[in-house]
Amino acid sequence: MKLSTLAIASAVVCTAASLGTGSALAQDFKSSSPMDQLSEFVGDGVCTGTVMAMGKKPSHATTGKYHGEKTLDGHWVVLRYDEDKSAAVAKPFSVVQYFGYDAARKRFVSVLVDNSGESYSTGTSAAWKNDSIVFDETTNGKTNFRDAFTSSQPGMKSHTGWMKDEHGKWVKTDHEDCKPS
Repeated sequence: MKLSTLAIASAVVCTAASLGTGSALAQDFKSSSPMDQLSEFVGDGVCTGTVMAMGKKPSHATTGKYHGEKTLDGHWVVLRYDEDKSAAVAKPFSVVQYFGYDAARKRFVSVLVDNSGESYSTGTSAAWKNDSIVFDETTNGKTNFRDAFTSSQPGMKSHTGWMKDEHGKWVKTDHEDCKPS
């Protein structure tokens, strides 16, 4: 993927809806199944924020709508996101992302495909920690991206994305505030 597409892909992960609340969420998750935890991604909403400047591309505002639902007999949650077209976004970004749980490895997983046609990514997360979950995402065999989601009642509070630069340092690519619709 191109850097701008990757940044938008990171931004789009914010398509997740309704993530629950802080320490109560952590307590609830201890007693619920991993797939029940992913049910927190089910719903509809809007995210608004900023994609950071990268290379010759300036930063710009981004807004998009998302829908999340259980699929494949409840073994996955699928999220669909469509970015709004604007003066700064001539080619709106669209993505489909699946979230599941790998019971053998005891970790959450994700698979993301988008309308750039250039790549896909897979991601893993060990667990929710308080009110957040972080996915390290791999593209072309390298962990290049990181997406963090935080939650509040009701719904998702924010998403922040990072990518590794040419020196291996994590650089923020985007930040969005989200709310259920």
